[in-house]
Amino acid sequence: MIIDFHAHLIRDMITKQYDVEDCLNDMEKNHINKRVISTLEGKSTRDQNDFIASLVDQYPDRFIGCAAINPKEDDCVEEVKRLTTIPQIKILEFDPWEHGFLPERYSYHLDQIFEIAQEHGFIIKMFAGWGPRTMPEQWTRYCLKFPDLTFVVLHIGGIDFGYGAIDFIEEMPNVMTETSDQTEIQVLHKAFKKLPIQKMLFGSNYPKNFTKCSIDTFDCLHLSKEDQAYMFYKNAEALFKK
Repeated sequence: MIIDFHAHLIRDMITKQYDVEDCLNDMEKNHINKRVISTLEGKSTRDQNDFIASLVDQYPDRFIGCAAINPKEDDCVEEVKRLTTIPQIKILEFDPWEHGFLPERYSYHLDQIFEIAQEHGFIIKMFAGWGPRTMPEQWTRYCLKFPDLTFVVLHIGGIDFGYGAIDFIEEMPNVMTETSDQTEIQVLHKAFKKLPIQKMLFGSNYPKNFTKCSIDTFDCLHLSKEDQAYMFYKNAEALFKK
């Protein structure tokens, strides 16, 4: 069994249609049982998140809803409040590279958002790995202030911050990490050596990355069957049961 914790839908710029068929075909071809899905493309944040909710409604056994939130937007807190009434959404995703924000600068909005998220049991995903807006440590104050929230550092800190991200994830009891797009083998070896396997979540980063490559990456690590089970699905299952 495989639960893919990180994937996006792409949207045709001309037709304005999301390519759901390709996503489902990719899941079938690569034996992905369920996929956490979000999109960063659309008419508005609300429209994007509504489409994700409708997709989960259509395919409840295949998709888990993740809403993208931009804390620079004036109505971002209201959007999160609205999402508490939409049961298809389980995760909130923050991408400071895509949306161009410094996490520490937008504490006025983020503190309110995380209060709501903690109360309603949302999981938090944070993009990491490309430049000075995307250091995992920039989220430290929030991880400490909201100990009952689970924060997930995407890409094991990515290309720029992989080594330091592992130390950060190890130190924070409420922080986990997701594996996609981490192509440096030394970082992967360090992550699986230092971090409890219960902190690891498999992700594909579809469609940017080939799902098969994201799965096959772990062949060189020679993980035990038990560790593979935790990474590929058990840890995600445990999160969604909280």
